[in-house]
Amino acid sequence: MPDRKVLLLNPPGDRKFFRDYYCTKVSKARYYYHPLDLAYLSGRFGTGYEVKVIDAIAEALDPERCLAAIKGFDPDVAVFLISSPSYKQDVRFLTDAKALCPQTQFIGSGDVYREFKVRAFELHPFLDAVLLDFSTSDLLNLIEGAEGQVIENVIYRHRGRIIEGQETHGHGQFSMPIPRWHLFPLDRYSFPFALRRKVGTILTDFGCPYSCTFCPISTLGFKLRDIESVIDEIRTLRSLGIHELFVRDQTFGVNKERTFELCGRMAEEALNVWWTCFSRVDVVTDEMLAAMKAAGCHTVMFGIETADDRVLKDLKKNTTLDQTVRALELCRKHRLRTLGTFLLGLPGEPRESTLRTIALAKRLGLDFASFNIATPRFGTPFRADALQNEWIDNTEIQMDSAKSRPIWKNQPVSNEEIYRLHRMAARSFYLRPTYLARRLANLRTPYEFLANLREAYGLLFSSGSSNRILRMREQNVVPWRMP
Repeated sequence: MPDRKVLLLNPPGDRKFFRDYYCTKVSKARYYYHPLDLAYLSGRFGTGYEVKVIDAIAEALDPERCLAAIKGFDPDVAVFLISSPSYKQDVRFLTDAKALCPQTQFIGSGDVYREFKVRAFELHPFLDAVLLDFSTSDLLNLIEGAEGQVIENVIYRHRGRIIEGQETHGHGQFSMPIPRWHLFPLDRYSFPFALRRKVGTILTDFGCPYSCTFCPISTLGFKLRDIESVIDEIRTLRSLGIHELFVRDQTFGVNKERTFELCGRMAEEALNVWWTCFSRVDVVTDEMLAAMKAAGCHTVMFGIETADDRVLKDLKKNTTLDQTVRALELCRKHRLRTLGTFLLGLPGEPRESTLRTIALAKRLGLDFASFNIATPRFGTPFRADALQNEWIDNTEIQMDSAKSRPIWKNQPVSNEEIYRLHRMAARSFYLRPTYLARRLANLRTPYEFLANLREAYGLLFSSGSSNRILRMREQNVVPWRMP
């Protein structure tokens, strides 16, 4: 019996869309890292499967070339990503792909499907199944013969009916197979804070134990990946010439004992990797940061969000500015670079409050700052509150925190003004003479210097083309051109 053909598909788009891990957005500059859903699903397919990866964003494929590649492979199964920021483009493309390959089983994963669930099948005739958790083996249970059975984290068509499995993510320990990284165009990915050119992305856990209302990852449960498989994956990436990692855990270091064990293993085995991670200001400690540094960490990212402790409490962030100041001091002690993420244009927030948040970002001594427009992401309590209070239109699907205009209604600050403040925030942070002098003095590698120049241009000076695309979208004319 011939091998079953499985296609893992990240569709094309006119911008660099991040569609994976249910926390979708658009690249703010020129960087683009790996679609983790597809990467970890690739490791599930062993003997009996022929697997092909098409990452049309990374490979700069337009729709015509991508469709030709799909048709040339002629898959039995196509597992694709879909996202809110790219929604209209994705639906058009996937409709064309299904028409081209009508016998292919199309299985989708993405933030909109966690929201739509069964309704997705009414909206998208090309859809045969939905996967609600890529960290499990539930996809294989579907592909290898569901025959009308209910499968957790899967919704699928079967003989004219929709079979709906419960979305359940779990807690505790779990294991994921090592991705088939050699199938991905590894030379086409980049990360804005990397010190070396070739970069990999890994998960050492799944989900998050915290309850931030605006974050979809907080709704995925929380489970820790076994350390041996993490080490094995790093070895695999090293064998492919990768020395730089983005550890994409939502909150690295939650379990202190396990964190010390993982960092100890990385240091003892001399894996020779440098890495960046997200953590929280109330999680990191002096001892933990020392262990991370010894294991190769060079940059830690924190969600600071706002200058107002009361707003932090309302968002169930449950951190304080005092904790932020202390965490950043500890990072400087260990010579770890820091990035702070900030939310601008929260519902009910006056202009003065947004300006205070921008001013805070400049006072904290951060190495980098990421300013994001507050967005009611699918699957979050934040979105539920926005709908209940009629702050958004419940028919609005396409939204993004990085490049698009906000979608709020009945707010004290207009969407146009929030957008202007968002653009101003990055420029006022990065173009300070004192910041530029410090950044130049702290550059560590020639690659970092060149990458910083490239990303700075993309972040600060490429808004014209984005505005043109936004205006064309308003007229329902979307150019199929890669950035």
